[in-house]
Amino acid sequence: MILEIQHGEGGTDSKNFVHELLAVYLKYGQSKGFSSSLLSSEEGHVMVRFSGDGVWLAFANETGKHCVQRIPETETAGRKQTSFVSVVVLPMPEEKSLKSIPESELKIAFTRGHGPGGQHRNTSDSAVRIVHPRTGFMVFIQGERDQHANRREAIKIITARVNQFDQEKQHADYNAQRKILGQGGRGQTEKIRTYNFLKGIAIDHRSGRKTGNIKGLMKGQLELLT
Repeated sequence: MILEIQHGEGGTDSKNFVHELLAVYLKYGQSKGFSSSLLSSEEGHVMVRFSGDGVWLAFANETGKHCVQRIPETETAGRKQTSFVSVVVLPMPEEKSLKSIPESELKIAFTRGHGPGGQHRNTSDSAVRIVHPRTGFMVFIQGERDQHANRREAIKIITARVNQFDQEKQHADYNAQRKILGQGGRGQTEKIRTYNFLKGIAIDHRSGRKTGNIKGLMKGQLELLT
């Protein structure tokens, strides 16, 4: 299963929350006994693979727009801010069940990987960025592996995305997910969760559940809202 987090409205604080939310998911996954592998980490955009029994059920409800309300650390005047990030969870079916994509339909470029803030993660062109023009999907993998391994991983993910898009493009729920990712969280998709640090609460807007233990939630205790 692939989990992707993308910044949206909110500028720097939105980008910062992407990486904070990633830490939440990594801690949650660890508590469930899942293995994880960070595939890509740019400023305001991350992608991670989780695997293990029950991993899809554990993360499936995370897809949607997440809202954070707080006074950012960078805010010198003490003004509160509302920011958004989007989360998309993608199942990874067996490769043999997927329809392959001709490489002529893909735009593939190799580059050097970067970490948050722009630091170089390596000095070789091992990172790969693949774009599928017809759907607009893009995958960027930098991993810790060589160029060929990152390329295979990126093609596998873009193939799964395009297959799912083609199979379910008439499905309303999938169209909502496509809008979230395609617009980087900047669309009008309904938010699914709010993290209000000013009041110390978090709310899941689908279930109506609320917790006053936002610190526990940010430590990976997602069960507080499930």
